[in-house]
Amino acid sequence: MKPFLYIVYDILFMDEHNHIRHEKNLKLAFILTLCVLATEFFGAIISKSMALYADSGHIFVDASSLLLAWIAQSQIKKEPTAKNTYGFHRLGILTALLNAALLLIISIVLMYESYLRLIHPEIVNSKLMILFASISFIINIIIGFKIYKDTHQNLNIKSSFFHIIGDSIISFSIIIAGILTYLTRLYYFDTTIGLFVAPIIAIGAFSVINETINILLEAVPKEIDYIKVQEEILKVECVKNVHDLHIWSLSKSFILLSSHVLIDDKIKDSADLCCIINNIQYMLSKKFKINHTVIQPELTMCKKNNGYCVAHQI
Repeated sequence: MKPFLYIVYDILFMDEHNHIRHEKNLKLAFILTLCVLATEFFGAIISKSMALYADSGHIFVDASSLLLAWIAQSQIKKEPTAKNTYGFHRLGILTALLNAALLLIISIVLMYESYLRLIHPEIVNSKLMILFASISFIINIIIGFKIYKDTHQNLNIKSSFFHIIGDSIISFSIIIAGILTYLTRLYYFDTTIGLFVAPIIAIGAFSVINETINILLEAVPKEIDYIKVQEEILKVECVKNVHDLHIWSLSKSFILLSSHVLIDDKIKDSADLCCIINNIQYMLSKKFKINHTVIQPELTMCKKNNGYCVAHQI
């Protein structure tokens, strides 16, 4: 995975290549997921497997989530407007939150349906279970490898990736259940899959929900050490104090910072002041990957005025 390499430009425009790759990968994942859905639903009908029925329902929601993610990713590329001055990065976050909520619902439904079938097992065609689950598993692995490299940069794709992981685990579990059913002629293996998979799906969903809520609450990103940022700014030459420091993010990869910085009195020239600000911004970009910053400089003697200083034009 290539790191972000930008210093003074807005991430929205410098990350265009990644946006294009994300969108293409989501499009491919959506098409392949539809193939899995058709395969498993057909297999569920002819094999009478509850596991395949449950998984086809799961995959239907996955296809919907990938479609939403694809649409959201295409919206992110839109330029900011007079109304939406930051662009549409939060659209991807809202979509990720919706996907995670769907995952939680799926996990509950799977547990309930599996419990019912565990009490009232039905005869299933184990050979067809193995065949169709194997096809689904292979396609899901392909999808997972295709979009995995984007999960660390894009929370929306991370949510979709957990959907795919859930599908892969279910498909593999169905294969094992089919083999055990074929060998033992015991049909409750088909219904225990949901009870095994549901908690795994729920864990992934909670992870995404936690991250999306932190972003929507404008909390400091977990990969950023707030105190460390303060310390590094203070190390910049002529910086005496840092206060009113805020760090938040619009999306997984779009981190912003605003701060008041107290500058030494000896700095009189505006060019020197600009140089200090540029040094701070460069340091934040290089060490913390914070590329959208607003730094308000203040002079030591201006601090006593508790307001705007006309004399120093600060």
